[in-house]
Amino acid sequence: MGDITLRAIETLKAVDVVACEDTRHTGLLMQKLEIHKPLISYYKHKEQEGTQEILALLREGKNVALVSDAGMPVISDPGHVLVQAVRREGLPVTVVPGPTAVTSALALAGVSGGFVFIGFLADKRKDRDQQIVQYITSPNPLVLYVAAHDVTSTFAYLLEKLGDRGVYVVKELTKIHEQVIETRLSATPDFDLHGEFVFIVEGMQEKQTTSLSAEEHLKRYMRMGMSKKDAVKVVAKERGVPRDEIYKIALNIEDETL
Repeated sequence: MGDITLRAIETLKAVDVVACEDTRHTGLLMQKLEIHKPLISYYKHKEQEGTQEILALLREGKNVALVSDAGMPVISDPGHVLVQAVRREGLPVTVVPGPTAVTSALALAGVSGGFVFIGFLADKRKDRDQQIVQYITSPNPLVLYVAAHDVTSTFAYLLEKLGDRGVYVVKELTKIHEQVIETRLSATPDFDLHGEFVFIVEGMQEKQTTSLSAEEHLKRYMRMGMSKKDAVKVVAKERGVPRDEIYKIALNIEDETL
């Protein structure tokens, strides 16, 4: 509650209706702020239905605020369906800047410059692989949101896909038990697995590939889930050699030998 901004308070006082993930949580906030406004539910599994309800209110000339239980609407929280629908209607949308874990975690860990925000990994293995494979070779750190019950399995998954890299584990941001743990993906998590987590995983370092033979370089990316075609492109670029040269080596690699 202490992270709310003056502008957010002014906005909540000015709107006609507040849409929120959980009316109980937002109700406590509104009670503390002594703001009395109608609350309606808008959560992940109700986005389509909730969007139509909010659009109807907007067409009537009502002003509606969308809030998250924690963090920022749209950024790994419900909201993108609504924002896109409102824009298609030609109705105005504005944003009240507020706390979001991705930028707060980067600042707390002292990580500057570019980064890749992935958010939560998908539940299905195939979907997770599609999420992560395109960023395997990124030199920028990867930022993920991780639920407490997924911390150990996410360490193992990222180690398998990315190799052993440094990782900042940021937990319970802006709360009393806030903590930053600097470790490696190969390490077994030995910290308390309760709360909300942000992982900041080291980007691909040049030294991780330059010592490999071209064949091992290819196999490394293919083991991570990259297609042979994409692996050829990446290896050729990283080694500074013609793609045809790497393609010839790839022809001799059987997928089942990986």
